[in-house]
Amino acid sequence: MKKRNLVTGLVATTLAMSLAGGNVVMAEEAESLKLAYSIPQMFSTFWAACMKGFEDQCAEYGYEAITLDPNGDTELQMSQLINQATTGADAIVISPIEKDTIGPTVDQINAQGIPVFCIDRKGSGNVVSMLTTDNYQAGVDMAKQMIEDYGEDFKLLIVQGVLSDQPTIDRTAGVEDTIAEYENIELVGDPSAGEYSEEAAMSVVKNYLESNPDIDVIFLDTDALLKGAYAAITEAGYTGKVGEDNHVGLYSVDGEGFVLDMIRDKTCDGVYSQYPITLGADVVTKIKAYYEGEELDPTYNYGGDVVTCANIDSFGTETLWGDLVR
Repeated sequence: MKKRNLVTGLVATTLAMSLAGGNVVMAEEAESLKLAYSIPQMFSTFWAACMKGFEDQCAEYGYEAITLDPNGDTELQMSQLINQATTGADAIVISPIEKDTIGPTVDQINAQGIPVFCIDRKGSGNVVSMLTTDNYQAGVDMAKQMIEDYGEDFKLLIVQGVLSDQPTIDRTAGVEDTIAEYENIELVGDPSAGEYSEEAAMSVVKNYLESNPDIDVIFLDTDALLKGAYAAITEAGYTGKVGEDNHVGLYSVDGEGFVLDMIRDKTCDGVYSQYPITLGADVVTKIKAYYEGEELDPTYNYGGDVVTCANIDSFGTETLWGDLVR
């Protein structure tokens, strides 16, 4: 079964109706599907967790799962996706490297009658549904946790990820909008690391600590920047643990295993743990529903857990994704 193998007129009609939520494909066609999923690159085990959920749910339904890692290369991501569209994929899932650049590729996939779904980041072009963490709320919740831990009078540095990534934009906005209500919380800066690397984060934090040695708290938009930030503060002599003197607060978003270990060791204050395994699994469920004729929402927002030194033991080691995928 392949939609694009139907006569041209029927493909065009089917695509138009499906993208409007009126898919006419018969329910029995959802019994055997080939699904492809492209992540941006494996800079974080977050993507490994998304892939695990995707692959496990495909196995549950008896679907063929194809996973693609273009290693941060936009051109490679686009060519891999086009290849899947021309060699048998019934649906394609994308976490785009660059949301605007991916648009023409999405258009080419759509033109072959293949539905496109997104996880975490929405690509431009006609996408059936995007499944994502409510990243603005993640920023709000982490800002509230910082205030609970450090009061209403502290100096904050935000280190952003890549500024073209919507999660970075939304998480930063959530933090900044929340602290704006407190006149004694000073935002020292919100620089971008420019890339997802420990070296880039370390360089940014070192530069800010040199001119602002009294920074109290650092918020990282993603765990991929946390090790670099921690290296910078320890090199600067801030070696106290959470609750001790000579400690700089560290907070992040994602929930990777090494961050959970740092929280248990009291070298990191807290993290917003997302549900990447669920995102990967649920996109397969949504694709199945799409092929069965169900009308889908354009966006599905997911929450997360604020994990701190005070509450991490209550989660155990079989609940948080970072303990399950390392």
